[in-house]
Amino acid sequence: MPTKDKQTIQRIIWLFLLFVWLLRFKQGLLLHQLHLSPFISPKADNIYWIYHALQLPHCIIQHFYLGLLLDLLWFFSCLWGIKRSSSRSLGIIILFLVVNYSIIYNSVATHHEHKLVGLLFCLPLLILQSPKNFVLAFAGIRYYAIFALFSAGLWKIWRGSIFFPNQMSEILKHQHLDYLINYPNSHFSTFISYLIDHPYCSSAFWYGGWILELSFIVGFITRKFDKLLGVLFLIFFLMDYLLMHLCFIEFCIFALLFYPWKGIWNYYETKLV
Repeated sequence: MPTKDKQTIQRIIWLFLLFVWLLRFKQGLLLHQLHLSPFISPKADNIYWIYHALQLPHCIIQHFYLGLLLDLLWFFSCLWGIKRSSSRSLGIIILFLVVNYSIIYNSVATHHEHKLVGLLFCLPLLILQSPKNFVLAFAGIRYYAIFALFSAGLWKIWRGSIFFPNQMSEILKHQHLDYLINYPNSHFSTFISYLIDHPYCSSAFWYGGWILELSFIVGFITRKFDKLLGVLFLIFFLMDYLLMHLCFIEFCIFALLFYPWKGIWNYYETKLV
């Protein structure tokens, strides 16, 4: 039975949820900190349309203390969840809170970001009680994480961007234009300018990232290299931050799936396969 692994995984998810709350608080992105945001848009998403038709985002954003209450519920749910990691009721509460936050945050940002996708996919693991359902969900989420990276590599081929030799230099220009203008003498600007001026160097990062993404196809075939894939997963998003200043730290919860949980995979192979 994968009971011990299940409890450990759930506790790690609760700790990560608390970390995300603290990070978002520092960034000023919690609901009460988004009070009276000037712009709000559902974009083209049916779930968002229903949510906005009920006026839920507008109500929460316009009422500071309601947003604060929901934020505090998230915080204290995490504290209690760390202590009682297998509580199904707490899992349901945090699922509602994070989904609600994700919809409202993306609406206020007027852009559907996918930074919280990893966290959202892992939340059902806090609710599922039976070993069978938990292990099946865990294995399914692992395949999704592999698909997320591998499909990104395929997308570059489909779009043809991988065949343009100066693609990374142009991306860096577009991404860091404001920073380069405002802070021309900083070490980061010097580094980025060097990569822009030397396309062969920047292309090394571009093609290296592409090869890394495609390498995740191995995860569909075998779990023998999961530790390596987990490390590569973290390296990919670390380089994304260092080169592009894109913070996908919430997405990194997926690295948890590549740890060799013996109890989980023994149950999977003996009971489910």
